[in-house]
Amino acid sequence: MDLVRSSGLPSSVVGMASPGPEVSEDYPIYLWLDAVRHAERALKDLKGVITAFNVNIDALHYIRPGEIENMLSGLDRDLFNERFRNPPDKIDVAEDLLAGLLLSMKTGRGMEWIIRKKAVSDWINENFQVDEYRMGGLAGITANVLARLGVGKIYPHVASLPRLQAELFEGENIKIPTISDGFVAFEGPLGAVREYDEPLIHWIFEYHSGMKVHLRGGEYIVTPNANRFIAAFDDKNTRLHIDDSFVKGIGEVIEEVDLAIISGYHLLSVAESFAERINFTKHLFKSWKKSSGLKIHLELAYFTDLRILSHVLRSLSDVIDGLGMNEDELIQCLSALSGKRVSVEPANSSEKHLIDGLIYLMKALGMRRMVVHTRDFCVAISDKSAKEDILHAMAFGNLVAAAKALSGRHCGLDEIRSILSGGRLHVSDEGVKALNSIANRLGLRSRELLRDGSAEIDDYRLWFIPTLIVDKPLSTVGLGDCFTAGYCLLAYRP
Repeated sequence: MDLVRSSGLPSSVVGMASPGPEVSEDYPIYLWLDAVRHAERALKDLKGVITAFNVNIDALHYIRPGEIENMLSGLDRDLFNERFRNPPDKIDVAEDLLAGLLLSMKTGRGMEWIIRKKAVSDWINENFQVDEYRMGGLAGITANVLARLGVGKIYPHVASLPRLQAELFEGENIKIPTISDGFVAFEGPLGAVREYDEPLIHWIFEYHSGMKVHLRGGEYIVTPNANRFIAAFDDKNTRLHIDDSFVKGIGEVIEEVDLAIISGYHLLSVAESFAERINFTKHLFKSWKKSSGLKIHLELAYFTDLRILSHVLRSLSDVIDGLGMNEDELIQCLSALSGKRVSVEPANSSEKHLIDGLIYLMKALGMRRMVVHTRDFCVAISDKSAKEDILHAMAFGNLVAAAKALSGRHCGLDEIRSILSGGRLHVSDEGVKALNSIANRLGLRSRELLRDGSAEIDDYRLWFIPTLIVDKPLSTVGLGDCFTAGYCLLAYRP
């Protein structure tokens, strides 16, 4: 069943095939228009937001044709082949780096591996050019997104704040706690610079759809879509270091905070007493909740050790209010909690497995809501009592990310409205197929799922939208974080 073209905007905006008899004619455009209006009202009610814990500097490098082949020619090909066949999920030598990068390029999946040896970080600096420095880490990116959207006060946790890091923050409404003579002050990023801090550099290797890399013996890979591979050498975020001034400062303003967006646990390693660090943050969250009615959203990322992910989920599920992830991270959650390795083959990423997986997680963790965001669609699940505006939250998160993909920058509400009406976004065909598949799975007609945007399943309510996308994004880095910032504004509206 196809969605229909909206008469409210040019057909290129919605980009759907000819109407079928069961499909609403006004659903596609009005959902996103309404989402912007809801966001405008939510921004007026929101007092303050915490973003924690990972802030870093992203060093972007855009992969050039022939570049990887040249790098491979100078490495141990037997070692590379072994690491490519059996991915280590961590980086100790240059062969690990290229194996991870090519695995990401082959599958089109975004990945993040930790560099464990400084020699590899030095090798990257010597062999790859920095094309651009950008804000990195969910706490930093969501802080900038929220600032551009107009949130009054944003309090990011910044483990290391050299001048280069401070210059990547956007907006005077970003406030960083500092301690001077025993007293807490809240400074703008440049006023809070710690000159002797070391920059925390995460390399982002971006590739476009259709790139071809030739391997030995006439073999080659072609990237199925645009994405990125991240390699991070970061001695603070990998220990989940939490700045004392942040803990004390947030304690003084917590009554004026409505929302906390949390991430960064994926950077932990087993060697760094991960359970102790996770439990410290749990006590911190409990102290916040005693003093404030704030909501806490935990956003996952790619974990290289599922033992850490399992501990995060089991330990924090009773103090967080919602969970966010992409489809690869959902598969990791299922593997971590079930103790069984869940296949990442496309057949196991179908909509049936997605829904069944979400229901399994909700039951296992006792959560009230969680969301999975992909390039082509977003799906959320909540208990039946949830009254938050989850459908519009997903639509607004989609718009914030699509605006960034199209423009290459974080956009305010006026720019988002302009982009929505500009005719350069279209609904994902794959998202439409997923809508129809989910409707069939639930025993519904597509029109019913379109009309309501949700349906009851077991003891839960399922929410679904296909996404507005841009075919040739200027950048894919941080789009998931952009979605998270926009989604949380409405999903946890005070």
